Amino acid sequence: MHKEFKVTTAKAYPLGVSFCEEGMHIAAVCDHAADGEAGEFGVVLYDRKHKGGIRIPFPEEGRIGAVYAMMLEGYHDADCRYLFYCKDRVWQDPYCRRLDNPYRYGTERKSLPACMVPDKPYDWEGDAPLRYPYEDMILYALHVRGFTKHRSSGVIYRGTYRGITEKTAYLKELGITSVLLMPCYEFDEIMDRGIFANPGALEQTADPYRQKPLETDTGHMPQGSAKKNLRLNYWGYQEGLYYVPKSGYAHDRDAVTEYKDMVKELHKNGIEVLMQFYFPSKTASSEMLNILRYWVLTYHIDGFHVMGVDLPIEAFTNDPFLCDTKILTTQQYSPAEKDYMARTRSLGWLDDGFMFNMRRAVKGDDNMINQLIYHMRNNRPENGIINYIAKWDGMRLVDMVSYDRKHNEPNGEANQDGTDYNCSWNCGVEGKSRRKSITELRLRQMKNALSLVFLSQGTPLIYSGDEFGNTQNGNNNPYCQDNDVAWIKWNRSESADELLAYTKMLIRLRRSYAVLHSKMPLKGMDYLSCGYPDISFHGHEAWKPDTSPASRSIGVMYCCAYGEAGDEKEDTLIYIGINLYWTACYMGLPQLPKGRRWTPYSSTGPEASCDEPAGETTESLQKICVAPRTVVIYMAKKGDSR
Repeated sequence: MHKEFKVTTAKAYPLGVSFCEEGMHIAAVCDHAADGEAGEFGVVLYDRKHKGGIRIPFPEEGRIGAVYAMMLEGYHDADCRYLFYCKDRVWQDPYCRRLDNPYRYGTERKSLPACMVPDKPYDWEGDAPLRYPYEDMILYALHVRGFTKHRSSGVIYRGTYRGITEKTAYLKELGITSVLLMPCYEFDEIMDRGIFANPGALEQTADPYRQKPLETDTGHMPQGSAKKNLRLNYWGYQEGLYYVPKSGYAHDRDAVTEYKDMVKELHKNGIEVLMQFYFPSKTASSEMLNILRYWVLTYHIDGFHVMGVDLPIEAFTNDPFLCDTKILTTQQYSPAEKDYMARTRSLGWLDDGFMFNMRRAVKGDDNMINQLIYHMRNNRPENGIINYIAKWDGMRLVDMVSYDRKHNEPNGEANQDGTDYNCSWNCGVEGKSRRKSITELRLRQMKNALSLVFLSQGTPLIYSGDEFGNTQNGNNNPYCQDNDVAWIKWNRSESADELLAYTKMLIRLRRSYAVLHSKMPLKGMDYLSCGYPDISFHGHEAWKPDTSPASRSIGVMYCCAYGEAGDEKEDTLIYIGINLYWTACYMGLPQLPKGRRWTPYSSTGPEASCDEPAGETTESLQKICVAPRTVVIYMAKKGDSR
């Protein structure tokens, strides 16, 4: 019997620790009990009266299977900390909602961070998830730490949630609508040391009330780690405390509030927040749903990329809390599941096929025009299609045009890790080069790649830094590189600024014309009887695309009459001339109504030449000569007959 409270049995649900009118409710799972092992199981409770911690065993009569529950009647200390124990083993509550972690990211901890019970109300100021449809999204993937950790980022709170908040103006100016955060739930970044296991005995657990400054964040491997062979899991694709924002990504001790501040600020600027979650295959569907529901309800998250486990698609689409929350996956779905998905169109499919086929097309491989046409048109009424040419794993955009092979030697695995299938081309020189012809070609190739991403149907995704050519020096698997290799370097060159300006132009163009981001698949038919189909394909002559194995050029025309009804731009035609061959080629332009003309809008290389026959006017222009490895955009707008 304790003087401050009385221990009684309680309901075995909900799991975790919470306060109620009677006191503190505690429910936990003990694997030892399920395995039939004997041993006292209970809570180590820390508060101002028990700074060294007191053990409170669960009453045996409160056990149901492997679940134990008890009530500490009369106990209401919201500042308390706790851990679970069984015999000499101590671990954190996998259902805890807040963690008291005094250690900076990447430093070796001397004790196990204790769990806390959230107690502070938060003023969301009317905030709510934004719920953009897939067709209106511009998705931007980033690593919370790596996005602003580099000294060139120009933010005060580098490598933190606050750092992202400081970059909100940049994200808004870029034109993106949604950020996808790599894992930022609580996980132990030190490899080979499980987050649930205390490396020492119970008596070594530090006093959580001892006030000490946060330890120095070196930004690299922990000091002394070379002696102990400590390695960091920079990416975080592992099991963790799924209900808690990662404390190592917070500037303050209160990661919960700092994370909410970030979400609220991004929402105020019209930017959604999506999160990646890695679940091992053993994860129960019900538990996964509970975790995602919690982040939607508590942190106003707009969507998730679920990894490592097959999704219960029907369960997601029928869930009243998640039915309009975006769920991204690489998982194929069955015809029966297609009907469930069509109800809300909440599922987004990440398509690696787009990435590899478009990379091959950009570098000029044979037999890729049919694949290019397919991916540019690919759209589905039942789910979103997410298109990218580079993402978190694999080569960065600039490395894709600078390296023929991976360079993962810094990972310490003899360059054996990471995929060998990169579909990259170094443009003639492996790695960095100062040769003007090489740097100009690489810049043009990156523009070509981004053009295919943003001018295709589906939802475009870019990884942070690719918009201005951030490099990982050919490392296509920097899962353990918490340093300049994986961090975004913000000190840009003139060519990087040019690439950034081109990316912004593509985003503006896409968002300005509804036909470039249609909700429904384009038919390739003139079903409005306006004189042009919604999308059409052209070759050396208009309306005659060359899809032979040797072809490396295609013209794509969008008719904006098939965009939003009543759009003032509905009379605009957009022609995209794609020449991925290493020599120039002529491309046919569809004939326009009398009094209108084709006008150059942009080019990734030299502007296309017209080479008009004698006496031919620009109004009747029918062919353009597109430079080697160049994508040009022409427009014909109503009233533009100059």
